[in-house]
Amino acid sequence: MSQINDLEDITKSMYDEQIDDDELDLVKLVSTNANDTSQYLIFLGSDKQYYAKNVSKIEELLVYKELKIVKNTDKGLIVGTADIRGNMTTIVNFDNWFGNEVLDDNEYELVILAHYGGHRIGIVVKRVEYIVNIPSETMVDNSENNEKTSFITNVLVKGKEELCLIFDSDKFLLDVFDKIDSKRVSDTNSLTKIPNTDKKVYFADDSRFVRKMVEELFDKLSLKYEMYENGQLMIDALENEKAEHIALFITDLEMPVLGGRDVMRYIKKREDFDDIKIIVHTNMSNDNMEKTLMDAGANEIIGKVNMLKLGESINRLII
Repeated sequence: MSQINDLEDITKSMYDEQIDDDELDLVKLVSTNANDTSQYLIFLGSDKQYYAKNVSKIEELLVYKELKIVKNTDKGLIVGTADIRGNMTTIVNFDNWFGNEVLDDNEYELVILAHYGGHRIGIVVKRVEYIVNIPSETMVDNSENNEKTSFITNVLVKGKEELCLIFDSDKFLLDVFDKIDSKRVSDTNSLTKIPNTDKKVYFADDSRFVRKMVEELFDKLSLKYEMYENGQLMIDALENEKAEHIALFITDLEMPVLGGRDVMRYIKKREDFDDIKIIVHTNMSNDNMEKTLMDAGANEIIGKVNMLKLGESINRLII
């Protein structure tokens, strides 16, 4: 049995059998199954709404009451800082960030330890339900209805179909570390502009916040580009495109309709695209996934929000 399935059994046991907290302190989530971008951890908000977070961004689950946290006194977005095995980790209450009612501390049971673009964050949640597979084709874009969400979908919880929101991890990261937004502007000022060319960079990402950031980067680099909200739209546009008009491919992994893996498979099937490099731009990577992506044809894997590193990679790989 995989570690992810073990997690499902353990979390069920936690609520059904009330096993000791010590047995739950270190529930590892990084496994070969974490390479599956359709695996999501379902958790409950204070509003009794279900939310989902991709397993590939999660390192482990921790018992909230067992964490020693130096708490902030200003009652802001960040709860405080915890020392988690030698790593000073920012702790954030999910309900607070999303705009839900913030409950008493003793009503929160778990912390989801997540990794976003080089940042480790602990997300305090009321309760974790289980791991579920959510195919990308079942996700419906919800970003226009709520800017803190990417998609809405249906999931089965205890045999009953429930609506579930997949929150925008990139928006979450920018809100938690608002200094990142200003820092990325100054960082990219050092980048070298790309020499004038008629070739275009093809870019796909479902997050409108990321698309805006990357669009600003492309403009700063004087690039011509095409930008798409999912992999299917990008592939459709490439069907009639000639290789000599393309400078570089950049794709996210987790997207509705068609994800980044499928985009890469399409590109690798096109022999005329052999010389065009691929950058995977994602917050979902772990060591196992990075190896898999490189084996599948990625030339570089760049964490999101790091516009300087993305710009440097573009300068190296663009043709």
